[in-house]
Amino acid sequence: MQPIMVLAIVGVATMAMGVGFLNTNTFTLIAQDLASQEVTLVSPVDTVRVDFEIKKVEQFTGTDMQGNVIHTVYVNKIDKCSFHSDDDLGPTAKIICKLTDMQGDIIAEGFINLDRTYTHSTKTYIPILQEAFFNAADVQNINDVKIIILGVNPVQQAANP
Repeated sequence: MQPIMVLAIVGVATMAMGVGFLNTNTFTLIAQDLASQEVTLVSPVDTVRVDFEIKKVEQFTGTDMQGNVIHTVYVNKIDKCSFHSDDDLGPTAKIICKLTDMQGDIIAEGFINLDRTYTHSTKTYIPILQEAFFNAADVQNINDVKIIILGVNPVQQAANP
């Protein structure tokens, strides 16, 4: 094992023992800085704004003996995330929108792969295509949104400045 990696492991272990397992404080360890010839990952954007496109979905709760609908319920589901940023993104970027519940669990998500350069302040729609369970994207189930942007590969960018 490389000496710098051993030093980092010893430092993390010492910190964990000193803090105690009941303390909820966290710390950030940038693993990219620990090994030689690695590149520190940098966010491709500084700020993003997210809106939602919501659609009304009709659902039935039951039928009578003749097959007539007894009760109809309408559910507001998040159909798309609307992403816009002040920064430009390269044509190989991928934008992921993850919707989380009260426990922080991801319950619905969608993504787009950019086929052209994203120009700042252009509104881009990300369809929510995957749900963890039926009606997961119901607005009443959503507590937070996470936007993940995969930009240019930093190793390739460092090799081709």
